[in-house]
Amino acid sequence: MKVRNVFVIMLSVLMLLLAAGSGLAREVQPTGSSEAVGASVSAAANAPWFNDEIDTPGDTGQHTSMAIDRSTGTTYISYYDYTTKNLRLAMSRSSGSGGNCGPNNSWLCQTIDSTYGVGNFSSIDVNPSTGGIGIAYYDATNGQLKYAHGKICPTCVWSKDIINKPLLPSVSVGKYTSLKFNQFGYPSIAYYFENTSGIDSLMVASYVGGSGDCGVGTAEGWQCDSIQSGEGVGQYASLALDGVGHRHIAYYDGANGDLWYTTSRADGFCNGNTWLCYPVSSANDVGQYASLFMDRDNHFHIAYYDATTDELKYAVDDGSPGNCGVFDSAQCEAIDSMPSGYHPMGVSMTKDAAGYPIIAYQSDNGSLNLARPLGALGLIAGSGNCGPENPFSTWYCETIDRSGTWNPYRHGDFVSIAMSRSGLANIAYNEFVTASDGNLAIAYQRFRVSLPLVLKNH
Repeated sequence: MKVRNVFVIMLSVLMLLLAAGSGLAREVQPTGSSEAVGASVSAAANAPWFNDEIDTPGDTGQHTSMAIDRSTGTTYISYYDYTTKNLRLAMSRSSGSGGNCGPNNSWLCQTIDSTYGVGNFSSIDVNPSTGGIGIAYYDATNGQLKYAHGKICPTCVWSKDIINKPLLPSVSVGKYTSLKFNQFGYPSIAYYFENTSGIDSLMVASYVGGSGDCGVGTAEGWQCDSIQSGEGVGQYASLALDGVGHRHIAYYDGANGDLWYTTSRADGFCNGNTWLCYPVSSANDVGQYASLFMDRDNHFHIAYYDATTDELKYAVDDGSPGNCGVFDSAQCEAIDSMPSGYHPMGVSMTKDAAGYPIIAYQSDNGSLNLARPLGALGLIAGSGNCGPENPFSTWYCETIDRSGTWNPYRHGDFVSIAMSRSGLANIAYNEFVTASDGNLAIAYQRFRVSLPLVLKNH
């Protein structure tokens, strides 16, 4: 049985949460984050899916992260090339020319950092102030956190900075990175501090523009803070920002097998009492592959993996009575089965244009799957095939790219989902073929095009 001191957590959370009992599984409703306020159905949810391979030579496409520039519509994917041990970037070419990869060379693929052993745990975001790109990633050779940023694309000019480097051989910093820009264009990176002979930590590096305590050489101006410490604490970090720039992180406590959540929005007992931290779920071994978004009402939504039951799960704190979290303030629900026996497995979640959660993940047969609440698709009660029952299944799960019929070929490793300006979903993922062969692939929705019917008079 796990042993932990929960009274401090309860006192910290009491100011924000009300004690409540659990009830029936709740149907997922559009949140206050809806970009189309009052919408009950996601207009683009039923658009057809297409699949393309973008980068195929060797074993590539691992540790994917995708971001879409909402002003230009350009799609960016950072990923790790295992063959060359380099960080690479793929960007869509709206003109359909000038590319060097993807179908009909409609994408531009380029190496960002060729220092051997760099690019694991990449996380990409678009700077809303400059339109530039930022990529946080792990330098496995030196055990350090790096940050690449560029402003001129497609022939990008990149700066590659060391943000946090280990001071001891037993320490590595920069695994499980998660990068986000705030509304002013300042980046923050959540990541894992691992100490094989000491205490691990969930860390956050923030660009402060002035005197910080980390960053090497020209990268000075970063502040690196330990948010919560403990054996295995900080793995699978997923960072999100709310409308005023407060940071929110979902993460995994590897020693105890718990899913945790922390926020800078409220004072608590973490990081010198300036962050609030508490466990969302401590049943079984839960919390790997955590993926977080915040709605406009500052409610968290977390997709994650239950390693005990091999299930995709979803937790939401929407102010209603729940069955998990401190004082049962959140609702944790099983969505679908996931594979067991090998890693990595992909889980990535975002919100759609109507504020519903949309989750890309690897299904138990190795296929790339997508899960959405029935309301997002405009489906009636009783037509779901996954998720909790209320009394019928309230989610719909579909296969986006079916895996091959032989092992170990599978889809959905290192998955990353993002929404376009028009509300269409895009999923970057790794196609695992053999131990030495893998591809960077993308699944994407497009609106149906109907040609007008022309009748001729005879």
